[in-house]
Amino acid sequence: MLKNPYKNQKIEKLKSNEEGNDSIDSVDTRAELEVEKDTVSTLSTEGKVLPEISLPKKVDIPEFTQIKDSKYKARSHKVRLEKRDVSEELTQDQYHERLTELNINAENKHYVLFFGQPASGKTWIIGSILHYMKNYLEGMVYLDAEKTTESEEELFYQLQDCFNGVIGAKTLTSTDTKQYFELHISFTPRDSSKPPMNIVFIDASGEHSEGGFWSRHRVDSGKLPNYLMAILESKVNTKLTFVYDQSLQDEKGGIPQVNVLNAVFTHIQNIQNNQKKFFPKALLLSKADRIFTNDYSTVERNGYDPMNYALEKIPAFANSFFNESPENKTIFYRMGTFSSNSDLILDFDKECPERLFRWLYKEGTKVSIVNEPTCWDKFKAWFKGESK
Repeated sequence: MLKNPYKNQKIEKLKSNEEGNDSIDSVDTRAELEVEKDTVSTLSTEGKVLPEISLPKKVDIPEFTQIKDSKYKARSHKVRLEKRDVSEELTQDQYHERLTELNINAENKHYVLFFGQPASGKTWIIGSILHYMKNYLEGMVYLDAEKTTESEEELFYQLQDCFNGVIGAKTLTSTDTKQYFELHISFTPRDSSKPPMNIVFIDASGEHSEGGFWSRHRVDSGKLPNYLMAILESKVNTKLTFVYDQSLQDEKGGIPQVNVLNAVFTHIQNIQNNQKKFFPKALLLSKADRIFTNDYSTVERNGYDPMNYALEKIPAFANSFFNESPENKTIFYRMGTFSSNSDLILDFDKECPERLFRWLYKEGTKVSIVNEPTCWDKFKAWFKGESK
């Protein structure tokens, strides 16, 4: 084996370092000696001795350890709520906190509240709007999961399954009285000239609407839940829909459906008067397919006009509702053909969800989602004898 001329120098250097030299060179020298121990002699096929070859020494890779108090350490994900629990009223501090939260960037928030008796069709109406937005609306539509609870995301996809005809989809049940749902929907139109809109659909149980009606036999009656009052008293853009189901029969000893609508309407008037504001409103005559089947003579007598029909059927509510503002709307609301044996939708009808969405979008953005004809277009249509 060829002798290493620097071997003695390395040993001397190592001894010198061990006697008190703590410089970094001592570490390097030990490393060189360790590598030297792993050298081997290799013979060629002709029997000659070849130079020593240094084999790479196995190096242990150190494990990465977490650096405490590092500003670059990963942030933990925010844990989502399971549901929005309203089994108890918000405390004064919670109410103040909620109101402050709502008022942040309030001009870009659009809330839609649905009032009506239990089983009047509020959740189904919300589902029909979502189905229309997801399947027919020209633009990008999605549920904002960062602002959504687990139960709200579950409801969103359950509604999608019902309207998409998914086999085995869960049947919709009455909204739980101990919670409510906020479905935060982000919409960006394909037409870049139209503004985007973040819409929050509030699905609350009918019992929470009934709570607005005062009764000496009902504890804490005569007021709306304060989670709804916080939205109404905030600065967010809020639209109200009153849902009336002609097919529902008033239960003996229960609150008549028209009284529920009147009680809520009265609370809304007090808020508007106190805070000098006005909420855009719509009256939805739900399950209109049953209205046309079971009460067609009344519909025909009123010229198929939903406002005239409401004035005849529920004048105690409709009279004040329509006299409040000529801008208050009403719709014979239907969403398609249902199976006679279940809640299965056999054929979806987008006309009413489309009309309702266009109203919500224009009230919120002051811009029509469709390109409406100009005065010149209307004049040309009139000149040609066409309606425009």
